[in-house]
Amino acid sequence: MAQVKPKQSKQGKQAPAAKKTVQEKTSAQQKKNKQNAASQKKKCGCCKWTLGSIFIIALIAGALCYDTEVNGKGVFENSATGKVLKNAGVLPQVQRGWYVTMGAGARGYKWAEQHIPPYAQPAIKTGIDVWKIARNACCSAYTNALNYWRSQWPAVAKFIDQYLPNFSHKLEAFAAGAKDLAVNSYDKSATLIKEKVLVGRFSPENINQAFNQTRNAALEYYNQFHKKVDAYAKLK
Repeated sequence: MAQVKPKQSKQGKQAPAAKKTVQEKTSAQQKKNKQNAASQKKKCGCCKWTLGSIFIIALIAGALCYDTEVNGKGVFENSATGKVLKNAGVLPQVQRGWYVTMGAGARGYKWAEQHIPPYAQPAIKTGIDVWKIARNACCSAYTNALNYWRSQWPAVAKFIDQYLPNFSHKLEAFAAGAKDLAVNSYDKSATLIKEKVLVGRFSPENINQAFNQTRNAALEYYNQFHKKVDAYAKLK
């Protein structure tokens, strides 16, 4: 007698396929997560390398400037670095590359100084206007909130006194005392600073004199900087 093979149900056939689909989706998601993590790690690595390179270049530039000003008396050829390069026979090439770089940088600075302000000034003005609007909005919001609180305080105080008699008066007294303490502390601090700190070297006259000297030094440095920029910009 022939044996009858049991028929596989439709659900039994679909189960392995569904399981395979879930595994494929899980594998694809894990692969995508690994790629995102690798990409994020690569970006962080690039940022670290960029910041590190800028820091190293700044250190080298500072060391060269210090060497030129201290050891070379303002002349790079007489500095310790310049002497080493001169003995190696590469000083002319280094100086030529330096002049080319500084010339290009000076011309770029003059171009930026000429073309950027027409766009920067409106942007600065817009930023100042936005800041003023935000400041006025904050002040208005604070004033409105304070007025609203003052108008609602009697009702709130009445509600509190129903459960805690005279507690609202204690809160008012505490707030008034805190306000008086803050005002008195400010007055005492201002008096202390005026009588004990802003005297001698820190007197307003000396501070004003130091500020004027700093401003004059900054203007002198700015003029010298512009002279050097003009000189380097003429180099070809």
